[in-house]
Amino acid sequence: MVEENEKLRSLVLEACRGLAACGLGSGIGGHVSVRYPNKPFFYMHVFERTFEEMQLEDIILFDFEGQSVSSPRSPSQGIEFHHGIYKQREDVQAIVHSHGFWITAQAAFARPPRIFNNVSTVFYERTAVSPNDDFASISQSLGSDDIAIVIPWHGAITLGSTLGEAVSRHVVFDYTARMDVTLPTSAPTMPIEQCSSLRDLVEQAGYFDETWALIRRKAKAAYNGNRV
Repeated sequence: MVEENEKLRSLVLEACRGLAACGLGSGIGGHVSVRYPNKPFFYMHVFERTFEEMQLEDIILFDFEGQSVSSPRSPSQGIEFHHGIYKQREDVQAIVHSHGFWITAQAAFARPPRIFNNVSTVFYERTAVSPNDDFASISQSLGSDDIAIVIPWHGAITLGSTLGEAVSRHVVFDYTARMDVTLPTSAPTMPIEQCSSLRDLVEQAGYFDETWALIRRKAKAAYNGNRV
């Protein structure tokens, strides 16, 4: 048997509430997972709860076949791509998927988002486009350096080396998607050479660590004792 890791469970709960506080995932659907350290298991939540109403008992341990080892409750069918990505990419420690409004709107373009500002450059040349949300499709599309996946007419996935990184990337991806959707097609995108240099600068500056800290503060402030 694998011992429960209450710290990881609490982090997944905090991530769900933080995403809700940022306006992502008020409806059924979307999921957050984190890899269990040094073992073929991961934590993910049940299907029937939204991010904003998630509780600790809704966070369940699964094996790499998608089977629950701690509860009879059911996850989303999308669990397949979580354990599939963990098997394919050992560097990935956490995964976030949502159907946020701007993310889903941008996904209708069936392409990576256009780059218009500095923090969005982290997705430059590191965003895959998968024709479907099944792992067979995702595995063929996902590159070794990709940190985001667009699923056309559906939503998006972000990956991280920590849960905080995956969550903060998701919030920034939503911001990036909003600019792509709302700015006119004639708006000039960032020059390619600037995308590369700014991407390195943003990652070195600790921006995503600070964004995760902000998301955690938002989650705490928005939670009313029952829901976000």
